[in-house]
Amino acid sequence: MVRVLWFVVLVLLSVAAVTAQSEAPDYAIRNLERQFSADSREAIIKFDVLNVGSDAAVAATAELVVLSTGQKIATATVPPLRANGIYRVSLSFPVSQFSPGSTESMRAAVGVNEVEPEASLTIQNNFAQVSITFPQTLPAESTPETTPAPEATSGPLGFLPPLGLDTSDPLQIVLVIGVGMAALVLLVIILIILRLLFRRSPDLSSWQPAYGSLFPLDSNSTPGRRHQWQTLAQNGSLPPLCNEGDVHACKRLFGIDGAYLMGWRVTGLRISQYDMYGRINRSQVVIPPKLARRLDGIVRRQSKLTSDQIEKRLRPVARGIISKLNSRLNNRSAMLPVALDLRFQGRHGDVRILFELYQCQFGQWHPLDQWEPEMIISGKTITESYTYTFYGQRPGETLKLYRQRLQDDLVRTLAEMIRPQVFNTDTTPNQVPPQVSTQTHQPKVE
Repeated sequence: MVRVLWFVVLVLLSVAAVTAQSEAPDYAIRNLERQFSADSREAIIKFDVLNVGSDAAVAATAELVVLSTGQKIATATVPPLRANGIYRVSLSFPVSQFSPGSTESMRAAVGVNEVEPEASLTIQNNFAQVSITFPQTLPAESTPETTPAPEATSGPLGFLPPLGLDTSDPLQIVLVIGVGMAALVLLVIILIILRLLFRRSPDLSSWQPAYGSLFPLDSNSTPGRRHQWQTLAQNGSLPPLCNEGDVHACKRLFGIDGAYLMGWRVTGLRISQYDMYGRINRSQVVIPPKLARRLDGIVRRQSKLTSDQIEKRLRPVARGIISKLNSRLNNRSAMLPVALDLRFQGRHGDVRILFELYQCQFGQWHPLDQWEPEMIISGKTITESYTYTFYGQRPGETLKLYRQRLQDDLVRTLAEMIRPQVFNTDTTPNQVPPQVSTQTHQPKVE
């Protein structure tokens, strides 16, 4: 960045130097023509005087000099020209001054030591040289010979509109290039500033479940017990290990036709650490939307992918999530557990939510109850949230190994969530769901 700033300073200095030079009048000779009068007794030199600098305040003298002798054979007065002003000069002299059939080189000059000093850097374009071959006899009329005119009407670089600049003048070309480069650098700086000013940080709004109850329910009734278990369901996965008699509630998302995750979109991700009191705000990181969209693409194609393909596509997503959490990790906080929140959204009438209650019996999870919640829908969409928790840094585990292990755990957990599941249409409970009587320290969902 320092090199770029030095480069901009040098360009601006060069532009300022050229601009200071161009503030004075600068006359230039253009479109020089040579011809003879109708009776061939006079030779006529015509050219345009163009002021490519600022306004001139004094008149100038245009003169024609024979290079071999230094003789001044014709003069004319050019009035003060405004910037980009043009004046047509015609200089004539008798042909009899020169031998018939001879060739003479002559130099036209304008404004030397009048409008511009002789030592000026732009004095070169105040001169033009022309050669005239005088006829052996006196023809009735000679055909005027013209030199190719420069492409002044097409702009300074051939593709710009006419600005009164001379493409043959290197100083003016440097001016155009310098101004263009300075404008480009300034545009890049402005775009960066605007991006920093108007870029919004990713946000994950608060979540209210659509199956909240407006009225108190009898905790001894089946609807009351189910409602209490709904608040404890964190996701759609069962714990890998279970203790005899443990009860676990989970929720699964289906489409209206029973297809797993059909109609649900992943709209947000958040990862944070928590302790016994809940989430730690300073550790919270809302994942950029591009990773959420990438995960959503995998979810929507889960029926067409194998397990290996799902895990392979999830690895960059998990790597991006861990990279955002790295800035919050240190040797003191790495031991805290980590919670990952996934926000889903579906259109009302196209999606379903299924709650299931399991109990550990003989070392395996057995279903006790299954139901779809009664929901209060105030809009066209339904929002749902999954929460997964992971172990923090374990004793003897370095930060590098911890990050790699956490990344692998994320891949396995998300792959298990995405793998297709079957919707069981039998919602008749096997037995009355047990009453909630224990407290839990699951992280709060905000």
